Amino acid sequence: METLFNINMNLINEYAEDFNNYLQAYKETKADLFFCDYMANDACFDLAWKLNKPVVGFSRVLTPHPPYVARPILGCRVNMENESFYNRFICAVIKPLQLQWYSRKYLNYLNDKRAEVGVSIHDFRERLMNTLFLVDNFFGFEVSFARLPIYKEVGPILPDTSPNLTSDLNLFLSTHPRTMYIALGTTVYTTPENFAILLHSILELINQNILDGVIWATGLFNESELASTFTLTTNDVIFTSNILNNSYPHIRIIKYSPQFAILSHENTKVFLGHGGVGSYHEAMLTATPMLVLPIAFDQIVNADALELTGKHKGADLIEIVMNLAKLNKAMNEDNELEADNRVLLKHWTNPDSRLGLIRGNNLDVFVIVIALISGLGYGFYKIMFTFKRQSLNDGNPRESSSKPKNE
Repeated sequence: METLFNINMNLINEYAEDFNNYLQAYKETKADLFFCDYMANDACFDLAWKLNKPVVGFSRVLTPHPPYVARPILGCRVNMENESFYNRFICAVIKPLQLQWYSRKYLNYLNDKRAEVGVSIHDFRERLMNTLFLVDNFFGFEVSFARLPIYKEVGPILPDTSPNLTSDLNLFLSTHPRTMYIALGTTVYTTPENFAILLHSILELINQNILDGVIWATGLFNESELASTFTLTTNDVIFTSNILNNSYPHIRIIKYSPQFAILSHENTKVFLGHGGVGSYHEAMLTATPMLVLPIAFDQIVNADALELTGKHKGADLIEIVMNLAKLNKAMNEDNELEADNRVLLKHWTNPDSRLGLIRGNNLDVFVIVIALISGLGYGFYKIMFTFKRQSLNDGNPRESSSKPKNE
């Protein structure tokens, strides 16, 4: 969590520059509507509200969530339905408190940047509740729950056309029937050490004949930070320069790639990505198995949801519905399969309908919290009361019990 907030703090450093750039664009175009990406884009929303212009947000994240939908950014599962009481307690009480603690510094710093450009301090969450958001979702992928009417699901958003394979990539894929495609993003990317580990790993997979080809879109990564050679478990030595200049026959290194065309090819057997929205949408549309290495932001949420959902999307969903009646083995008087549509897809309904009132709203967690606070408060009260009474008793002078003698 601390690492993510450090990233956000770095992004806030660009707030004033972004705000002034947006303001200049507004002066030049006299825009009637602001269309702002939700992720790390406070300047866009702030300018729209400052100018009293209508604004529409664009997001991959659906907020606010019900209690059973947690945030993997906090180290919790995206769906808490099957988690233990302990995990739900941590994610419902402890983690949000940690989030508030880290958010204080972030919000104070953001408000300082706002003051530099004349934006008043405000509660961003309150304004979000009154802003139309278009959500780039993949229907059936997210954990189901009732959305606010102001959030409209419009995804997946993909271009009508996409670049075709180059002749070189087409030849490579045609001659390598077990190809892995790797793309770890262009904005947020992992460390040189991780790149070296990944490259060494795919060389081992190729050497063991598990894969016979890899296409790697490296984006902004600086390949000069890699070691000059890689030594495999068979003691074979592969020169990094041969890989980078595409002299090594089983790997193609490219800066940017026609991703959808690569994923659509029948010889692309697996896609290693960072879990960005566009990437996993394209992978699901092309039915390409995914390995996900999330780095930051919504990638963590997407990776957890992909793991939770598994492969049962698209055509698999239709097949499941078709076969559920067969699995139930309910027959009518004509010996035909029947299905009770009231319960046939019960496992796909909102989790709160299965969790019940208490678990669905984490009431058991909050009852325990209240009981603990009450118990500690009562114990503290009893200790202070006893201490005060003892102090009063010790402060009173002791009266003598002797009586005067009668003479």
